[in-house]
Amino acid sequence: MVTIQLDKERHLKLTLKGMLEFQNITGKNLLQGFKMAELSLNEIGALLYACLIHEDKELKYDDVLLMVDLGNLTAATKAVADCMTESMPEAREAVPLAENLPTG
Repeated sequence: MVTIQLDKERHLKLTLKGMLEFQNITGKNLLQGFKMAELSLNEIGALLYACLIHEDKELKYDDVLLMVDLGNLTAATKAVADCMTESMPEAREAVPLAENLPTG
């Protein structure tokens, strides 16, 4: 988990719920990959929101957008990037999803 100071100390963690919320907001599937440097402000906000909702189920997307301004945008973007890095499995541990599906 990645810690960030916004309106209060918050903890970023990307869950399946978060990935689905990101997709609902942006129309993009995180499992298809992306480059942090190419994300729009909307996508950065959506990703930050996606990483925060695990600890605050009442949090709204607009609430998160209001927590970030020019003074903390760089720190928020770095925290999201760090969270994404932490969320990725090690290459040696990665197994394609199809191999994990039950048969029969």
